[in-house]
Amino acid sequence: MERVQHITRSAIRRASVIEVNPQTKRNLQELFINFSLILICLLLIYIIVLLL
Repeated sequence: MERVQHITRSAIRRASVIEVNPQTKRNLQELFINFSLILICLLLIYIIVLLL
């Protein structure tokens, strides 16, 4: 009985991990895009300041 519970628990854990992974990947991608956009904006401001 304990073994069955352990197997079901590990299966549930694996299922939750599999469900979480694409979401975290998407969040990381959005974070990376936001970060790169901020960097580009800062670079543009820096170039404009240099030109002025």
